Amino acid sequence: MVAQNRILPQVKMAATDAEREAIFRFRYRVYIQEMNMWLPHTDHRHQRVCDRHDESAVLFYIAEQGEVVATLRRNTVDFDHCPSEWREAFALERFAGIAPNALSLSSRFMVDHRFRHSPMAARLAVAAYRHGREEGLRFDFLLSRFHQIEMYEHFGYRRYVNNYLDVNHALGLMAPMVCVGEDVEHLHSVGSPFAREAHRFANRAADGTWFSEQFPAPPEFAPARTLSPEQRWSQLCRLLGGPPERAIRMLQGLSEVDARAILRHALLHRVRAGRIIVQRGDLLGSLYVVISGTVALYYPGNFDRPPDVLSSGECFGAEGLLASCCAVGQAVTLSEVYLLVLPEQAVAHHQHKHPQAICQLRTNLLQEPCSRFLPTAVLHS
Repeated sequence: MVAQNRILPQVKMAATDAEREAIFRFRYRVYIQEMNMWLPHTDHRHQRVCDRHDESAVLFYIAEQGEVVATLRRNTVDFDHCPSEWREAFALERFAGIAPNALSLSSRFMVDHRFRHSPMAARLAVAAYRHGREEGLRFDFLLSRFHQIEMYEHFGYRRYVNNYLDVNHALGLMAPMVCVGEDVEHLHSVGSPFAREAHRFANRAADGTWFSEQFPAPPEFAPARTLSPEQRWSQLCRLLGGPPERAIRMLQGLSEVDARAILRHALLHRVRAGRIIVQRGDLLGSLYVVISGTVALYYPGNFDRPPDVLSSGECFGAEGLLASCCAVGQAVTLSEVYLLVLPEQAVAHHQHKHPQAICQLRTNLLQEPCSRFLPTAVLHS
């Protein structure tokens, strides 16, 4: 339990080699030891994670009792020396007319597990936003795992281009997002903690107008905080053609009240045809429900027969919730797909409040194809 009513540790920028090394070792603890990820540029001998982008980055961090417990990396985008993967992921050519040194990329954002339900992540992000504004940055990009989209939308980031698969990280398909730092109207609309900081600076409404014209957002992907719970539920009923507790297979047997509670933090996301959403060994973090379109599931040893094909109301990715393991198969979109992304943490949050509903949900998920490939001994009761 994090102590309350105490002086909060300060957000700092690494200024010495020792500070940077402490951040690299913290990354190792989170990525390798906790999340069991495979990453290139990992130094297992010295237990540190760093890469070439760290050389030119500003590294923000928070330390607790001399130990790094949160960090975020920020790189300024240099169009003359910009990595090709950045150009592809964030459609940077469409921002070429923006003033030089006004674009940045945030990455390596992580918080120690002891503080993930505290305001620490927001404090770190606000400090990075403030520094960016002081440096004249106007657009900040990042790649989000699907289950973290809602958090970043609350900060003020927006989905705007197609998903991106980073082959160097076993995280599955990622959502490129951008924060238009001077679009104060948008920051206020999502309740962003950046909004108060924004008023300390001169803000050009033109940036928000330009972005909205360049990247018009479909109404069904409006940030969750701009819609009431009733609007979100009605939207889901319309897309499914009926009540979710009847149309979504994993919710069958649940009441509307329980279904609403479980889906409270679920969000809609679109994926183009022919994209790999997750592949074997990827970290999950979410359950995925097909709202429209079709998804093919390929499982170990089954590549010599047709895949399981999922359509509206069916789900995949249950192995993370059922057995705390990585993906056991590969999910590929056969058409453009609308997914309902349900973070595993949202389900865990309801375990104590709605134990019978969660028990029914798990029972339903055990009927999903992935359960055939999970060792019985590791399935949660």
